Amino acid sequence: MTDEQLNQQRLFAEFTPASKADWEQKARKDLRETPLESLIWQTYEGIDIKPYYAKEDINGLPFTTHKPGDFPFLRGNKTGNNSWLNVQQIKVKGNGKVAIDKASDALQRGADGIHFELQQPDAFDIAYLVSSIDLSQHSVSYTLPNEPVAFLKRLYQELEQKQVSHRNLKGFVNYDPMTGKGSLTKEEAKAITAVLDLTKDSPEFYGITVCGTNFSGIGASITQEIAYTLSAAVAYADRLTTAGEQLESVLRNMQFYVASGTNYFFEITKLRVLRLLWAAVAEAYQTEPALAAKLRIHSATSSWYQTTLDPYVNMLRTTTEAMSAVIAGCDSLSVSPFDSTFKESDEFSERIARNVSIILKEEAYLDKAIDPAAGSYYLESLTNELAQKAWDLFREVEALGGFEDAYDSGFILGSITEMSRKKFRNIATGRDILVGTNKYPNPKEKISFDPEELIQSADFDTTRAAYPTEVMRMATELHLRKRQRRPKAVIALIGNSEERQVNASFAQEFFSCAGFETELQQYNSAADASDRLFHAAADVVAVSTSEAAYAREFNAKLRHHDGKPLVLLANDPQHLEEEMLAHGYDEFLFENCDMNRIMRVVQKKLHSND
Repeated sequence: MTDEQLNQQRLFAEFTPASKADWEQKARKDLRETPLESLIWQTYEGIDIKPYYAKEDINGLPFTTHKPGDFPFLRGNKTGNNSWLNVQQIKVKGNGKVAIDKASDALQRGADGIHFELQQPDAFDIAYLVSSIDLSQHSVSYTLPNEPVAFLKRLYQELEQKQVSHRNLKGFVNYDPMTGKGSLTKEEAKAITAVLDLTKDSPEFYGITVCGTNFSGIGASITQEIAYTLSAAVAYADRLTTAGEQLESVLRNMQFYVASGTNYFFEITKLRVLRLLWAAVAEAYQTEPALAAKLRIHSATSSWYQTTLDPYVNMLRTTTEAMSAVIAGCDSLSVSPFDSTFKESDEFSERIARNVSIILKEEAYLDKAIDPAAGSYYLESLTNELAQKAWDLFREVEALGGFEDAYDSGFILGSITEMSRKKFRNIATGRDILVGTNKYPNPKEKISFDPEELIQSADFDTTRAAYPTEVMRMATELHLRKRQRRPKAVIALIGNSEERQVNASFAQEFFSCAGFETELQQYNSAADASDRLFHAAADVVAVSTSEAAYAREFNAKLRHHDGKPLVLLANDPQHLEEEMLAHGYDEFLFENCDMNRIMRVVQKKLHSND
């Protein structure tokens, strides 16, 4: 008998063992008339999440007994602790001296590494970089839009003059046209090969980066992000080995750059699955299994979930996203500043972002345990299901001829577009929540930027989940600045039924999210409401009443209001929709309706009055 079994006997001998069937029986009893099956949650990945998991759910899974360092490296290859690099991402303009000074300061204030995003690599002052930062001691990485070979040669020449060996470099080169546009030109293929040749002798400086962020950043599901990232990596491996590179060199220099989103447990599982399936790919190449352990994973907090409205909530989002990546065992992590969607980050927002990793390490002690999620019935079961889904999709892409052919045929972007539309639709109907944007807004928020200028800016990320809702809110802000007042929505609650109160609350929150001044007015009868509201100064009136007779009586008078407000019924009209429209209602506002469409109708009305 093992020590673990003995400890379990000592600790739990007084309790009667309970099977999964016992728990299910208890749950059904407590739920009474609610079916247990109604608690199952279906995800974008096509996985049904049960309300509880038990030991029976992981029986027979081959990896549950594996430890860190065991092939296929699901739990990573770290030993001793779960350390990761706290990498600050810095956008570079011009010759980069300002960015280099900022990087030097960040390295003195808690950053373990720097990731420069260069717009003009040929203008970057490498001599100043080498004289300012010890590149043999600090991890410094580079995102390069073009000319990676020329950049690296300039870097190596400067290091040679300083008598610093390029073999001591740490960090990575992010030059990834494959995931960005789906294929490589001859020149790009030659560049990737040359980058590998230049970096393969530097064991801690990775030359091949595959960016899963190019998929997740436009709304891909986690299954799609995993499968397409793996497929792109295989495409690079095939290109490089065809060009004469050794497969061992390719695998030793491979890095995945992925985003960590807000789906906490799925994001933990994602990195586990990436390592597991990458080991399967390495095994398929019939190479040394240990080479799969060389895979490096850099995580960054997700751009898809960042919001412009109520931006301080982004601090909370990035904290949970960072925790997922760290618990999953990322090798390095970049946390985005909370204000990066609408302005250049400043010293305060950068310090807060940098300190997220520091707190997770120095105060939460997440660096002390490797794979702390190990043994969780839910996470181990989810790992298996997600791996199966991602592997099936990966094989589907390979059957289409590989990443480049599947991308060229429209399969990859088409499937991501379909998924992102589903996500946008769920945000528009309120099924998916973005705190501070489509639910729980900050009514006292003051927008410090010019909405019109931001919307027209090339730097404004229009692929984010919050973008459609933000545009509607900014239209309200423009109305405020033009008319010197916020548009007003009056919510008329007629009667006291619970359903009407719920509908009224939903309508009030909807208009609060849209930036309106809202006022809830309660009435005992439709006649009383129509008399009072006939003189109300409002741009929109939302009527919360569930009886058609009240609705007809109410609107007959209100539609002749001098101000001609937009009149909404805060309820699902169901089979009475045509009748309600005939009686003068303009739209219907209720849970799971298309809120973006409603807001477009409202904004059209506002602008017609300007």
